[in-house]
Amino acid sequence: MYIGRFLVVGKTKDGKLFAAYRVSSRSFPNRVAKKINDNTVAIIPKDLNEIFKNPYITYNCIKVVNNTVIVTNGSHTDFIGEKLHFGKRDALAYVLTVMDYEKDDYKTPRIAAILDKNECYMGYVTHEDIRVKKVELKEGKGYYLGVYNSCKIDENQVIDIEGTTAEEIAEYILNYKEFEHPVACAVAVIDKDKVKIATKNKNE
Repeated sequence: MYIGRFLVVGKTKDGKLFAAYRVSSRSFPNRVAKKINDNTVAIIPKDLNEIFKNPYITYNCIKVVNNTVIVTNGSHTDFIGEKLHFGKRDALAYVLTVMDYEKDDYKTPRIAAILDKNECYMGYVTHEDIRVKKVELKEGKGYYLGVYNSCKIDENQVIDIEGTTAEEIAEYILNYKEFEHPVACAVAVIDKDKVKIATKNKNE
């Protein structure tokens, strides 16, 4: 099944909260998830000339602000981080409303999630719908939200999660066979009072 770019939020089997993002792409597969610093992961093309072909293929997909993890499929990551003082739900709702869906040929939805050790919110905006919802996470499960054929917040959109570290989860989600055309994956795990980040790329 091809669901394009997608995010996953959940808990490991030993109870650690995590957020993951995977690039799945047919049009621009030559990209990598690159850790910029201890707080940010960017999606960038291997050939920087591709930046000029499509404005939506380069962006920060994970940002950590005061141990709160933001994960999205586009440039709205940073804007949500700037609006966290509104609160998680309102930051999501505000930025998704203002930025709207991506104005490409596919009217690609913007998807996002925010979580810390206390709570998690997921949200999306499409060309015909917008939603933000608080979700309750369960051990060993991950809720996924994708841009194609899976752009809904639904308790049936759940996968089993293997691994307990950021590295193990990144490997697992990148190679999750049910979702086609894997390119790159980034994961942030909340481990007590720290957030640990890892990336995994198909072409490396």
